[in-house]
This record gives sequence, structure tokens and C-alpha cells, in this order.
Amino acid sequence: MAEYRIDDLARAAGTTTRNVRNYQERGLLPAPARRSGRALIYDDSHLARLRIIDALLQRGFTTAHIADFITSWETGKDLSEILGLQQAVTATWGSPEEPMSVPRELVDTFLGDGPDGPVGQDDIARLAELGLVRVHGEIIEFTQPELLETFGALHGYGFGLPGLIEVYGAVTGRVNDIADTMVAAAKDHIVDEHGPGWLPDSDEEIAETTKMLNHLRELGVAAVHNTLNQALDHTLQRELSAYLATAAERHDNGRSRPTAGRDH
Repeated sequence: MAEYRIDDLARAAGTTTRNVRNYQERGLLPAPARRSGRALIYDDSHLARLRIIDALLQRGFTTAHIADFITSWETGKDLSEILGLQQAVTATWGSPEEPMSVPRELVDTFLGDGPDGPVGQDDIARLAELGLVRVHGEIIEFTQPELLETFGALHGYGFGLPGLIEVYGAVTGRVNDIADTMVAAAKDHIVDEHGPGWLPDSDEEIAETTKMLNHLRELGVAAVHNTLNQALDHTLQRELSAYLATAAERHDNGRSRPTAGRDH
């Protein structure tokens, strides 16, 4: 298990040492059991807890709500099961990429100059709106470097960045609608089974609810992945057939056009 001093822990969790101390004082984060000299030594369980706290805060929970939630659930419960349930609700699905920060003047190196010149502020603002970058003054943090590398690669084929951004925005809008449908299905199922406001009351119920949520995630991911692949294949075949028909017609017209200077 990794070990962290408070500065290292805060950096790994994407927060500040002040927040770490504040969460500890409020009972959101347990005090570490080890010391090295005068320094407290934290471990991976503290890092996981900080990430859960951050996820809940981003979803609108207050620190008071989170404290009540943790306190009520930790009483007589298996902490690993509790964290498992919280992770199932709050964790990012898949393997998150490490963000990459670059100076503003180097952004064009990664994304390529657009048809009208370098990447503009409107493009940066739109990328930030979609969560693909964070702006820290003159530093631009790419939250999904691999995806933006794909943008840069497509630019090499002549695609403009604004158009790629709009394609991505349109796709994520549809995916957000799908996510709403999946979450609503989970909520409706729990309410139908147990009534409004129900929470698991035993380790077995916590584990079972966690498993159900994870299976629902898997269903959503598989449905989007498989359906999109099939739709792309069908649409590509249809569009390619139409394109080839146009190309054949153009070719035939070219062959039938009289050659300049020929006697008829």
C-alpha cells in the first residue's frame, strides 16, 4: 500500500492540504495511524476517501451531508463494502487518463492550426465547456490527452478543430441522454423494490446493490459500444453506396463528354 505525507496526498487527490485537514477535522477523513517523525503518514484508503468526497461534492452534497452519510454507514458496517457502494455510485467508469498541462502557446502544437489560423479562444472555451480542457491562466490542462491527440491527427487530414468539437459535443449530448435513462432505470428499480429513500441495511444488501449498479453500467457501456459500431457500419455502407453511384455517374459523364477539337 502506498504511503503519503499530507502534501503528497493532497496532490494525488487533486485537492489542497487545507482541505485534507478540514475534512479530517470534520470527520470525513480518518486520522492516519502512522507517523514518520512529526509527519503523519496516509495511505491508499485515505486517497480513495478523498476522491469519493470530491465526487460527492461535485454532485451537490455538502460536507455536512457527507459527514452524516459516512457516520451513519460506518456504524457497525464493513468499511470496504461501504466504499464499494460509494465507488459504484461515484467512480469514473474505465481507466481515467492522467491530465497533461501545457503552456497556452503550445496548444497549436497538439491540436494544429485551424483553417483560419491558430486555435482560438472560442475553441478553448468550447473545449473547456465539454470538460476536455481546464484553463489555469496561461496554462491549459488537457483532461483527456489521448482524445485531443486524435483531434490533432484528424486535423492532419484537413478536419477543422471547430467542426471536430461540434461532432464530439453532439455525440456526448446523446450519451448524456443515455446516461439519464440508465440512472433513471436504476432509481426506479430501487424504488419499486424497496420504496423511496431506501438504503441498504446490511453488508449483503450493500454488496448486492453495488453489483447491480455495476451490471447496469456494463449494460449501458456494451449497448452504446455495440450499437454505435453496428450503426457506423450500416451508415458507412449506405453512404459509400451513394457516393460510389455519384462517382460512377461522374465517370460516365466524363467519358461521354466530347473531346475538344474532335470532328463529329
